[in-house]
Amino acid sequence: MNIKEMTRVFRFGSVSLPDPDPSLEVEKVRELYSVNYPHLAAATVNGPTIEGTKAVYLFEPAPVKTKG
Repeated sequence: MNIKEMTRVFRFGSVSLPDPDPSLEVEKVRELYSVNYPHLAAATVNGPTIEGTKAVYLFEPAPVKTKG
């Protein structure tokens, strides 16, 4: 039996971001990346979905609110 370690990957749109620190919680990773990608500050995190040896988390943009 072979045991393979899962690697986390974070995606938003067509952009894939590597895991900056496997010991961080997913919400902390979102906060860390929101410094460079401000629209992630209000994004929600969905996942993970498993793709081979990767655990893929999706950053979903917050719904756009309109007045009226």
